[in-house]
Amino acid sequence: MLVKIHHNGDDVLIAWKPDGFIAGCRGFALLRRRNGIEEVVSTWVGFEGDQAVDGERRASTNWPIQKYQWTDYMADPGDRLAYRVLPMVGPDKANLRPDPGSAGDWTDEVTLSPEESPGIEAVFNRGIVAAQWVSRRLGVTGHDLQNAKLETVIRTSGDPLRDYLAGPLGARLFTLLESAAQDHREVYAALYELDDPQLIAALARMGERAHVVLANGSVKNQGDDQNADARATLRGQVELHDRMCSPRALGHNKFLIICDHDARPRWVWTGSQNWTMTGLCTQANNSLLIDDPALAEQYRQQWERLKDAGDDTPETLRAANSAPRDLTVDPAHLRLWFTPTRDRVDLEDARTAITGARTAILFLMFNPGPKDTLLNTILDVAHTAHSGRLYIRGVLNQDPSTTANPVHLFDQDNTERADFDVVLPAAVDAPTAFFREELKKLDRAFAMVHSKVIVIDPFGPNPVLLTGSHNLGPKASGTNDENLLVIRDTPGLADAYATNIMSVYNQYRWRFRRHLQPVDKRWKGLVDSDSWQNWHLKPDSPQYREIDFWVGHATP
Repeated sequence: MLVKIHHNGDDVLIAWKPDGFIAGCRGFALLRRRNGIEEVVSTWVGFEGDQAVDGERRASTNWPIQKYQWTDYMADPGDRLAYRVLPMVGPDKANLRPDPGSAGDWTDEVTLSPEESPGIEAVFNRGIVAAQWVSRRLGVTGHDLQNAKLETVIRTSGDPLRDYLAGPLGARLFTLLESAAQDHREVYAALYELDDPQLIAALARMGERAHVVLANGSVKNQGDDQNADARATLRGQVELHDRMCSPRALGHNKFLIICDHDARPRWVWTGSQNWTMTGLCTQANNSLLIDDPALAEQYRQQWERLKDAGDDTPETLRAANSAPRDLTVDPAHLRLWFTPTRDRVDLEDARTAITGARTAILFLMFNPGPKDTLLNTILDVAHTAHSGRLYIRGVLNQDPSTTANPVHLFDQDNTERADFDVVLPAAVDAPTAFFREELKKLDRAFAMVHSKVIVIDPFGPNPVLLTGSHNLGPKASGTNDENLLVIRDTPGLADAYATNIMSVYNQYRWRFRRHLQPVDKRWKGLVDSDSWQNWHLKPDSPQYREIDFWVGHATP
């Protein structure tokens, strides 16, 4: 049996491929060696008809895994990990035993680290509200009760659940700001939204060494300000510059520059995460920390342009943004775009990368729009005859279709020339034998998936990653302040982002499909037979090609 590990510094995706159909197999047990200690991974769902205590988990030797990949959310940053996959066979669920002859060997050990390319750290939060562990950890039932308790949690600095939701992303950002304050470093930030008390306090602590361009969020009327409270707190404490450009445009950046001891730009923090409680804790977000003075200087120059622009978008800013910045953070090759640009040159550059895909496109998107977006480009590539059998997986924050511009995401035609599957965030809306009711999102929050990420050919010789604040559509390109990084030749970084995308996708895959099914057809538990393998192992099926992709057997 072939077993492959992928990780993003926090979650671990284990994929495996057996030599063929295993007679009597009721699923697979997963063994984990964590920091030298061997343990059996537990699962959350049992066989149809099993009686489960609320929140019960059982060892995968008892409740085995009836598929060929598993995301281990119980791993922690810094862990040293290896895994082994064991088929569980027997005449029925009550008489299971491992089949060592069909098992895989222990994998090589990996250490969960955010640095997957020299000088580049990728960090992700755990902010998926529609997850069982969130409902169970809150210890309450009912939509309003969960909303009220979760809002209190994410507002309270130091709350253990808040810290867990913010994950490695929150931990790294707060450490970064604390170190900058202690070392008396200069920092420069261009922010779209700011309401998190802990982040506001971290900026205020730096005093005049913090230089902030603060936009007014997304508002309906000129002069309105979503960041009024934060602005009032910081005014007079830090060097603060207003960029009140909404509703004409969004000052949508969320980047931070940290200087060295000589006040020269050194590090850049950028990504999708807004400096808000929801951005840290309840939305799915990603950020990069890049140690490169040349890149940091480019961001510092953009900060100066935004400061000088005030509330406007002068043509000089648009002209400067329309030329790409090409840099190398060895071995990574980076192309940096700022927006707004002329003639959507940033989108055209990204389209070239997408149309060059040979094996796979994976993505997370937040409301890219219905027309002329990179989602439209992905759909076009999926339908072209020359694309072969591309593996395409994605999560969209919401269906972008409009009556005038429908986007056919869920048509059967999408699978004709590509293994295409995209899902929308959903929650368990009623308790089941194994699951509690879940929250999909906080009542006043618009985003569940807020990352804007595309990964192309992550396991090929020339992987490409697109990430930043850019919503990957025409308004982001032509109207808003954004930044977009196109990063090539970093297999470890591409793998980390692919793992993150799949951890979000796998959270929502079953939940979304469940909402589309009649109640009597919904999945009710594991199958007490070996027939479940047939659907997965049918030659040249999308399911079989998915197995091949994650174990490294996909071919262009």
